[in-house]
Amino acid sequence: FKAPFNMQLVHVSCSNSTANAGTLKIGTTSDDDAYLAAENFGVSDAPVEVSTFAGFDGASAASQFPHIPDGTVVKLTITDHASHMAAAAVVLTFTEG
Repeated sequence: FKAPFNMQLVHVSCSNSTANAGTLKIGTTSDDDAYLAAENFGVSDAPVEVSTFAGFDGASAASQFPHIPDGTVVKLTITDHASHMAAAAVVLTFTEG
């Protein structure tokens, strides 16, 4: 998606309904893990949360809540490993600024 204004990513939650964990990366079209390096999905409907500075471990985040400029194309990469996830869900929370 394209950022509609300057924003800050402050929370990520992801899960799936099986016992098989895939990964989620959040970044840009030029750096797919700029904001969040490969985070394992929660399993069996138990979400994993990233909500602290240190959790945002991508190079552009530098262990801070990532600031995303207006117009940036934000890329979410979900990798489903050989064991396969089902009913994967990702929730992102942003603040303006």
